[in-house]
Amino acid sequence: MPQSAQASFVEVKDSPFHGRGLFAARAIVPGTVIAVYPLLVLSTEDTATVRSTLLHHYVFYVDENAEGEMRAAVAFGEISMCNHSREANADFTIDASARTVTLTARQAIAPDDEILIDYEEFADEII
Repeated sequence: MPQSAQASFVEVKDSPFHGRGLFAARAIVPGTVIAVYPLLVLSTEDTATVRSTLLHHYVFYVDENAEGEMRAAVAFGEISMCNHSREANADFTIDASARTVTLTARQAIAPDDEILIDYEEFADEII
């Protein structure tokens, strides 16, 4: 039977923070790219609509236009389960042109540790 080239670094489990969260399935060293996830980048109009739905808690903000209107993106994959912490152990980088978001370990993450990201200026709005 063929074997996977790489076992996943992550799994979704119950979180003490907000229902479910993303957890390390194995040890992750600092600087490791945990995964790259595809994004569906929304228009400013769709972003405004999403803000009034539950989906608002699971999007990433990509950019804003000259009028200050934001565009959000829906991330496909486990990254949307990442909870917030100002003392995050992982970082995310959005590439709007490639329509991806990359999750990278900021520090060593032990197996079963929750992988947390900093929602930055959107933390108060989303949580």
